[in-house]
Amino acid sequence: MTFDSAAFRQSMSQLPTGVAVVALAEEDAIHAMTVGSFTSLSLDPPLVLACIGGRARMAPLFAVGQMFSANVLRSDQAALSTYFARAGMAETPPPHRFLPWEGSPRLEGSAVSLACRVDQVVPGGDHLIVIGRVQAIHLGLTPRDPLIFFDRRYHRVGAGTGDQAPEIEAQEEGPRAFYEMW
Repeated sequence: MTFDSAAFRQSMSQLPTGVAVVALAEEDAIHAMTVGSFTSLSLDPPLVLACIGGRARMAPLFAVGQMFSANVLRSDQAALSTYFARAGMAETPPPHRFLPWEGSPRLEGSAVSLACRVDQVVPGGDHLIVIGRVQAIHLGLTPRDPLIFFDRRYHRVGAGTGDQAPEIEAQEEGPRAFYEMW
């Protein structure tokens, strides 16, 4: 049986994801790229992970101990996402500015920025899984409406606030599942 890569890519595009720009400083240069696979991994210790294409020009820069920032984009920053996804191509950048912050460059205007130190780099198929230990957090000004990528297009979260998630208390007894009765 032949695996259908196009069908797999299409099926994964059905999972909405936030958009982040990871950035790091090397000597006097700032390197940045858009990542669609960025998520929290652990609360204690505070860890996040980002998936970096193995052939990306920035891939070799993610070494254990290296500082980087993960900047979650706002709904009005789609042009920045596109620009940093095409890094290295001749294109006029949209207005933006990186600020020195906690040993990493912070993208001004982001919904949230995390300063991270690379804890591990794990091979994962054609990507590198970069695990970062969060060193500092910067919450942008409100409203922090995130940029969403779904079905190969940018989307915005609706103006409604949505339903409040239930508080789930940690239990010593083991895992606990929450579900709502139909």
